[in-house]
Amino acid sequence: MDKIIYKIELSEEEALQLKNHITNVHLFVEDLCDSNVKLIERGAKKGAKYFIIPLNLRSRKKKRYSSISYQKIETGDKTFFICVVHKDPLFN
Repeated sequence: MDKIIYKIELSEEEALQLKNHITNVHLFVEDLCDSNVKLIERGAKKGAKYFIIPLNLRSRKKKRYSSISYQKIETGDKTFFICVVHKDPLFN
């Protein structure tokens, strides 16, 4: 497989957010985030918020996951929630 090498430039704050993790770094582009999601608020004073995964992104095949983790990234005018779904290798 051919590889393309990118040279990136980070601010000191962005570099510190990596916490010395320089492997398994993934790039994403906010312009590709084109699926709208709904946010549901529940509980007293609407303290619990849930993202609803759109139907076109869901799988009809039942899958099992070992864990789900997320990272919240804030920029000047946006907040990104990046979720990582770890598939259970015994069931997928």
